[in-house]
Formats: sequence, C-alpha cells, structure tokens
Amino acid sequence: MTIRVIIGQGPAPSLPTPAGLEAIHRAPGFVVEASADVPRVTLADGRVLLVAGHPVGWRAETGGLKPFSPGRAELAGLAASGVAAAADALEGRFALVLAGPGDRVEVAADEFGQIDLYTQQAGGHTVVATDLSLLPVSKDGAKFDQAALVHALAVFSWRPPKQHTFYQGVKRLAVGDVLTGAGGKATITQRPFTPAPAGEYGPRELDQYSDLFLEALEARGSRHGNVVYLSSGWDSTATLAGLVRIFGARGVRAVIGRMQYSKRAGVINQVEVDRATAVAAYFKVPLDIVEFDYWRSGPEDFDAIKPTLRAHNICGLGALNHWRLAKHVARTTPGQEAVFAGEISDGAHNLGFSQYLSIFHSSLEFREYSDKMAGYLYGPSFAKHFAEGRGQDDLIYQIFRNRTGSSAYDAIAPDAAGRTRQMLSSFFLRGNRLPLWSLKNTRFLTDHGRAGYSAEMEKVYLAAAAEQITPETHYAWYLRLYNSFHWQGSTVATIALTAGLEGLRMELPFWDSRLMSFLSSMPESWGRGLDLHPTKYPLKWMLKNKIDYPYHLQVGPHSYLYDVNPKFSLAAETMYASAFAPYLAKALKARTYRDVLSSEWFDVPYFDGVVDRYLAGTEAEGGELNDLTLLCWLSAVGVYGQA
Repeated sequence: MTIRVIIGQGPAPSLPTPAGLEAIHRAPGFVVEASADVPRVTLADGRVLLVAGHPVGWRAETGGLKPFSPGRAELAGLAASGVAAAADALEGRFALVLAGPGDRVEVAADEFGQIDLYTQQAGGHTVVATDLSLLPVSKDGAKFDQAALVHALAVFSWRPPKQHTFYQGVKRLAVGDVLTGAGGKATITQRPFTPAPAGEYGPRELDQYSDLFLEALEARGSRHGNVVYLSSGWDSTATLAGLVRIFGARGVRAVIGRMQYSKRAGVINQVEVDRATAVAAYFKVPLDIVEFDYWRSGPEDFDAIKPTLRAHNICGLGALNHWRLAKHVARTTPGQEAVFAGEISDGAHNLGFSQYLSIFHSSLEFREYSDKMAGYLYGPSFAKHFAEGRGQDDLIYQIFRNRTGSSAYDAIAPDAAGRTRQMLSSFFLRGNRLPLWSLKNTRFLTDHGRAGYSAEMEKVYLAAAAEQITPETHYAWYLRLYNSFHWQGSTVATIALTAGLEGLRMELPFWDSRLMSFLSSMPESWGRGLDLHPTKYPLKWMLKNKIDYPYHLQVGPHSYLYDVNPKFSLAAETMYASAFAPYLAKALKARTYRDVLSSEWFDVPYFDGVVDRYLAGTEAEGGELNDLTLLCWLSAVGVYGQA
C-alpha cells in the first residue's frame, strides 16, 4: 500500500505519478496519490479518507478492541475528528490521510509509527510519501546526512533512527507526529505523550497480561488461517501456542528458515530447527522449513530486493531471510491468512537483555541471570544511583566494565541531568550497551564525527526524556524511545516490508497498545532487575500456568552456533565463505563509500585500509570485521545518486 501527498501552491516539482499510483484527490494547495489497494472513502462533505496498512480494531472505552472493517460508515466516523484522533482511536499498523475540506490535508501514522512517512521540501512544495523512491531525492543529486550514516554504521540497527534518512533535507515523521497542509503550507504537530508510571503488580496483573496477550492475538488473527515465523524461542512459540488455543491446530501453521552460510560451518541453527520441529509436533501443526542456502546462492535475490532496501535506508542481509520466508508463505497460502512474528518482545519485556548473550557460560541459568544483571544497569534502581554519582561503585557495573579490558569510557557528567543524558545515550547511541561506553571505541569516527553525532541525536531524540524521566516513568520512556531506534531498525522493519512485497498481512502481536501500556508500567521486580523472577516473567508465567505449552522443550542452547561456540562469527562466514563473498568484494572494490562518507566525520583512510586487507584475502577479526561488514552492506545496497 503506497501513498504520496504533494503540498504547495503553483506548479509541483517534476514528480510524475509513478506506475501503480493514481491521483485520488486534487485541491488548491495539494494533491493526494495512492495505489489501488489503499482503502478510501469519499464523505458527504467531499472529504476523502485513505487508510494504508491494517488497523485491527477500534480501541473501546472499556479497554478492549471492537472489530474494524474499512466500510463507508466506519471510515466516515473515523474522519469526524481528524487524523490525530483517528490514529489514537485505532489499533494496528497504518497510515492515514484525510483530504479536505478545502485546501486542508492531514497525514499521520499509528501510535508507534510502524509505517514510515518520509518528507522532503522541493521547489516550494512539501512531499510526503511511504517510501523514498517517491521523493525528489530519488531522482535528483543528493547530499548526505552524516549523523544518520554514523548511526547506521555504529549502532546495531543498520538504519538511521526514526526521524532521519541518509539524505540532507529528507526526514521521517516522528512517532506521534501529524503533518497538516493548509493554504499550500505544511506544518507538523506532535500528539501528546503521557508516560505511564510504574505500578504495584501482583497476581491479578499476571492474569491480566495473559488476557491481553491472547486478545492481541485474536484481534490480529484470521479465521482463514494463521502462519507463525517460528524461531523456537519464547516469543514465537508463545505466539504459536496462543493461536492454537484461539483458532485450533487446523487454523495454524508455521515456517522456519534453515540457515547455511558456508560449507565450512554447515547449518548454523540446527538447534533452533530441531526445537521448532518438536514444538510444532507437540501442537500438531505443520512446519515448513525454508532453505537459507547462501553457500550456493543469494546475491541474485539480494539484487531483486535492493530497490526496497534503498527506498527505506536499510542495510543488511536479514531482509533477505525475511523475504524468503514471505515468498514461501505467499506460494503456499490459500489466501487471507494472517502472518505472525514475535519480534520486539525482547525489548518490551527486558530492554533487549533476554538473549542469553550478556556473559557466555555453560550454564544457561547463569546466562539468563547475567541478562538480568545487564538489564539492571538500565533499570530505575541503577539509574537513580548513577544520577546521584554512585553508579560507578556498583558491583554489577564493575563486573561488566572489568570484562571490557582497555576499552574507553566517558568521564561521568558533573550534574544529575548530564548523567541521565549519558545513560540514555549509552543505551540508544552506542554499539555496546554499557553506561559511559565511549564513542572513542568506534574506530572509524573522527573526533568531529563523534561530537557531531552525539549532539544531533541527543537533541532530536533524547532531550525531552533526559529532562522528564523519573524512576516511576523510567520504563515508559525507554519503550517510547525504542520506537525511534531498534524497533524501526533493519531487523524489525524488514519483517513487514518483505511481507508486504508478497501481499501478506504481517502482525507483530507484542506491538499492541494495551500490552505496551502494561509493560511500560511493569515494575523492575518483574524480571527486569536483580530479583529472582525470570526474564520475560509474565510471558513465561502465562505459558506455565494459563495455556497449554511444552515448557520441557525450552532447554539447551538458544538458537545458533555462537550459543555454544563464542568464537563462531556469522559475519566471517558471510564475508569470506558464502556466495556473497565475491559479490561484496565487487561492491567494495568500487569504493563508492568515499562519495558518501565525509572525511570530517569518518576516518576514510581507516576504511580504505580495512577494504585493502579484505580484497587482498586477509580475514579480519573483532572490531575490524564488524566495521568491514557494516561498510559492505552499505556499499552493496547503495544510495540515490549512485548507480
């Protein structure tokens, strides 16, 4: 589903309507274009409402959801109060455009900004679209936003943060933004955000969580069938279990990828495939195994998906995995199935610290508790100690910091407000999540680049949180900011994007407003701190006490070879032993990154040296391998203005 709005007086910039789009509404000061699959309705007063994406229900005053269908009566009611109120009234992944009355047009996305809305000023006009290929930047020469490039390369997301793109003068609407065109001029306002305070949770809330999770699944499910991207972890298997409870085993199926990146490593996720097979057998649902064979093939599919990645500033190989799953589901679906993934659960429940990766050890129980220790360092208790200047003496902090050897750390700020800003920066703006972790550890940045990146991102994303966050609203702010960082990054965004390419309806049930409200208020003592509850405490409690679930199968290594061999590197297998090795070498040999990365911000000679060694056949390790991988995928996807 595609939308473009051009706002301005006089002749519009040279933007012919692309194939697949049609002009839906023209008025003095704007034109609205959309693809044929975007539901729309013309109201009695001449206004036109468009709904791109998939609302799953109306938010009822009782806290539940009422079913939503894009009929005339419902869409007319939706338009009554404008798009801001409409966006707040709906649940799901969507973008809204309300054209009229007169020269007025409004544009907004859902509460979490799950659909991106890109904006650019050109020739006195403002262009708003659902991907970059519809903006002037895709046709004209481009200047590059260096802070956005730093984030894509330095922080685990392989994409700029929410409001940024790789291009100067091209932005994305922030979470909660409403863009209004009137009189040929565009303005942006922000829907208010009120952080929910932490609550006193007990047995009643455990039952409440279970009800909310099952209601989120039911609202998003389909009586025509439901498909789960099954990874064998807690989140996807909980989704499978919940769907079976609601729709029965006959209404559910699953799909998983078997990953082989090189001959020398073989299948890297056999543990995951075996456990998923056992879980599917327990529930008596079919499981299809899709081959991710990048030892023999891959670059040709990557070339096919590259235009989509470039249109959304996404770099990385993960999108290809998601696309291969989506293509398989599309080939095998009888139609109208809903497709589910368990993504974002890690961040929502435990700020991302629930992967058994914080400290490698043979004991999975200890590895889970080490995740809790890492999460504690970004919880309200430690944040309070840190703001008071006592955090560096904390034993847990010392354990993690001492494990990093001679790595650089920033000096602690002299004031509490500065320390709060440092905590937020170290979480959202660093490649390693550890308080005071310094950008000096990012080898490819200059001092100017480090300072410029920090100043830009802290001003745009963190300033309000740093001023307003309290111990009571701590998790609410972190989960709010997640929508601008990891949850819009390459590992999440590509799930829905690739499904959309195949005409599928992708659902992420943990991205439910009622679940997010519950988790925003969930206290530290519920598995987020040094308590003895497990990570994802309410989810695991539900699986043990409320629904049928094979708890006995969640034993052993998590998923991949690196869960049992910390020396294994997926990046090394891809870069040196997969079918992508010559493909990536060719992309780097052209050294197009020199035209994109400013030498003021980036140590380009360092990158040149890394590339020289790669092209000479020297196998990189550690930080250099990481830097090489990031540069490879940026070069392989490319940017507008380059061939």
